[in-house]
Amino acid sequence: MEFPHTVNVLEQCRVSPPPGSVPQTSLPLTFFDLPILCMTSPVQILYFYELEVSKTHFMYSILPKMKHSLSLTLKHFFPFVGNLTWSPQSTKPNIIYVDGDSISFTAAESNFNFNHLCGNYPRDVNAFTPLVAPLLQLPNTSYPLLALQVTLYPNSGISVGYSYCHVVADGMAGNHFMRVWASVCSSLCGDTSLLSHSLPSYDRTTINDPWGIEMSTLKDLKFFNITQQSFNLLCTPTDPSHKVVATFIMDLSKIEKLKKWILMRNFDKIKNGPPLNLTTLVVTCAYVWVCWVKALESVNALNNAREHFLLPFDVRTRLNPALPATYFGNCLVFRFTSMQKNDLFGEDGLVMAAETIAKAYPASRNDVLNGAENTLAILSSASRMLGISGSPKVRLYDVNFGFGNPKKVEILSSTSVGAVTLCERGDASEGGLEIGIALEKLEMDAFASLFEDGLKTDKYLTSRL
Repeated sequence: MEFPHTVNVLEQCRVSPPPGSVPQTSLPLTFFDLPILCMTSPVQILYFYELEVSKTHFMYSILPKMKHSLSLTLKHFFPFVGNLTWSPQSTKPNIIYVDGDSISFTAAESNFNFNHLCGNYPRDVNAFTPLVAPLLQLPNTSYPLLALQVTLYPNSGISVGYSYCHVVADGMAGNHFMRVWASVCSSLCGDTSLLSHSLPSYDRTTINDPWGIEMSTLKDLKFFNITQQSFNLLCTPTDPSHKVVATFIMDLSKIEKLKKWILMRNFDKIKNGPPLNLTTLVVTCAYVWVCWVKALESVNALNNAREHFLLPFDVRTRLNPALPATYFGNCLVFRFTSMQKNDLFGEDGLVMAAETIAKAYPASRNDVLNGAENTLAILSSASRMLGISGSPKVRLYDVNFGFGNPKKVEILSSTSVGAVTLCERGDASEGGLEIGIALEKLEMDAFASLFEDGLKTDKYLTSRL
């Protein structure tokens, strides 16, 4: 496989928690984790830090601190160091940690243009591939759960790329680990202000299963050929991608104007019915959905009557009883909705999309798990679905190893699963959202035109009834 730049490995090693610091532990998967077994692509995220640093300083100062702080952090996030197994004695997979288990850690050097990688404009997906370490299956039936790579761009910056198996953690838990690791590393540099991050909670005993979600999910997994006898999760290497990845900015002023336009077009329904839950997330998702469908249809029209939308919700605080915000694992419910394709293309497509997505929100604590037992059945039945990944609540840009917040964060996972990613803006003072998307070149051109022109021409910003 050829890439548009070279990456030379400087060091490859394995990092463990301090010896004897964690007892042998078995952590069972919950019904929140089990559906993720079908999502075989690992979560891959790249943090780019602008930093004038020489190769010598990188090798003899930065790397030792990062590895030492990583070892100390893994003591508290030990499931990442364990392996995913499904033993004959268990009814479901477990994460097993044994003293001496370790993760892959790679240090590398790249000659590619650092500022180009940090851009928002379309960039070749293949440029990012060698910057994240792959999850390689061990020579048995166990699966590693985390791999890390730190790459130097001499006198320009460094990137920290990590791949982890989504089954062990959702975005909130994954970035919690990154913030704590960065905090410990920063404290080794003399800054202890970031050590206020609390440690993860692994208590699963309060998670209730009122609808038999676990049994239903285990049954549905068989249709994906995931059983105790056929437990094969990790993807094989893929061919080079033909996609480009780009970032679009939705600032707060444009979001507010879109809200006003939607409320104005929907005035009669709102006046005579319940209030519309028109949040920043709802408005942004609706706008992206409309642009995405129109862009794909303009390049390769499908003979499908309906378009489908998937939105995950973090429900740690919505469960009864609630889980702590530091709960480590998956704690997502997926809400599915759909619309007639022609309605999305209509004059009020944005209004109808916003209304449909807003109604997908769980109405109450009692409603939050309703329908969760059907997650896999719905996933397998939709012909084309736009999924949202990430959330501004994850705080991706709040990861500081002692040399400032990231200049740019790329969630590479979207390139393989076709999801659109959302996170807070890197320039947090401006407010708003960053929208990451990967598409074929012609599709990206169409999406960019629709996204930018719809706002620049004030189509949605100045319309009146």
